[in-house]
Amino acid sequence: MFTCSIENSRGNAIKLTQNESDYQVLKIEGLNPPKAQINRSKVAGLDGSRFNSSTLEERNIVITLRINGDVESNRNNLYNFAITKEICIFYYKNGLKDVHIEGYVETVEVDPFTNSEIMQISIVCPDPYFKDAQLIVDDISKILNNFEFPFAINVDEPIPFAEIEIERVTDVFNNSDSEIGIIIEVVFLGTVNTLRIINVDNGDTFTVNHQFITGDILTINTNKGSKSVDLNRNGIHSNMFSKVVKGSTFFNLQSGDNYFSYLADGGSSDDKVSIVYKHYTVYRGV
Repeated sequence: MFTCSIENSRGNAIKLTQNESDYQVLKIEGLNPPKAQINRSKVAGLDGSRFNSSTLEERNIVITLRINGDVESNRNNLYNFAITKEICIFYYKNGLKDVHIEGYVETVEVDPFTNSEIMQISIVCPDPYFKDAQLIVDDISKILNNFEFPFAINVDEPIPFAEIEIERVTDVFNNSDSEIGIIIEVVFLGTVNTLRIINVDNGDTFTVNHQFITGDILTINTNKGSKSVDLNRNGIHSNMFSKVVKGSTFFNLQSGDNYFSYLADGGSSDDKVSIVYKHYTVYRGV
């Protein structure tokens, strides 16, 4: 048993299942793991080829459905949700997973001169991963005293271990099928001039130099294709890329545990920030 729906760029959604008086979904293609592009090269004197890299191709979801009831009215109603060239969100739920994916409506094909009208909606999804319906949010929380982790120190800019307080380490668990990005939201409770976020596992850092004031909200998005550093001050948004210190790393979440900490003004203003880490569990197929 499954359900699916489409949400258009205006935020309006229509159910395509459990609505058989109007629409009957016959088939959905593109729910399996997407095809991989394996880049390789031939080497003289070597059997086979040499592997260079691999990527997942974009996802193409094709929905085939029969239009029932008042066929002409229902067909035109669907045109308002599957709008060619515009972005949409496809929602899908089965017995195990409740997911969604963003894409662009490529084609809407139907033959209006048949007794039983069949429509095909093609959605191209540049990001091929399905996202879980639930956004996972982790905040700074105390870790047990026997907490242990590997810690790598950047030789160019060492971080004294004593400055990272154990209670300011957050475990962000990634249960996805793949490495993914993360959204880090920082609320400032006082004046802070330098914020450094640290990946405790490997020593990578992300540092922003700016005079933040009470009420500022800094949002760092490390997801591929959506990378951004945004400051919300009294409802006015500013691009903060120019304030990011050279050498900073846009973190990715590896599968499993990922430990993060932070230093505000070198640790003297740690109590002036509140940080939450947000991500979706993603899947190659449903």
